[in-house]
This record gives sequence, C-alpha cells and structure tokens, in this order.
Amino acid sequence: MEQPVQEFDTEALTSLLQEYFNLPAGESPSTATIEHLGLDSLALMELTVVLEDRTGIDLSDRLGQLSPSDTLEQVARTIRNAVAE
Repeated sequence: MEQPVQEFDTEALTSLLQEYFNLPAGESPSTATIEHLGLDSLALMELTVVLEDRTGIDLSDRLGQLSPSDTLEQVARTIRNAVAE
C-alpha cells in the first residue's frame, strides 16, 4: 500500500528507493545520504519523475534543489514541503 506523499517520511522514502533503484533491503538510517546509498544526481531526477507521477504535481523546482549529499530525512522533508505548497 502506497503512503500518501503528504505524509512522506524516511521509511516511505527508503521503500521507494528500494523499489525503484534496487537498493538492498535493510536499515537505512535517516542520517544516511543519497550519495552514501550509491545514488547520484541522475537518480534524484528519476526520483522526481516517480513522485510527479504519483502526485500529479510538478515538483522539479523544489526537488531540483536536492543534492546527493542530502540525508534521507532532508529529502523526505523536502518532498513533504513541495507537495504541501
């Protein structure tokens, strides 16, 4: 069951990354960075497309500000804030 993006948290982000980017299952602490998980700026762009498909909202401006050095918690918070606007 998909979690509404408005309630997106680190756990939901980890599940999404596992589903779309084949990250191994297991603990990914909220302080882990995107880069630490082996993802790059291209993966962040792909994540934006996935989230736009789910929400029907253009998120590219807000999510385009993310970087591979952002933590999972920062990314989840940015997603929640972008959808809330």
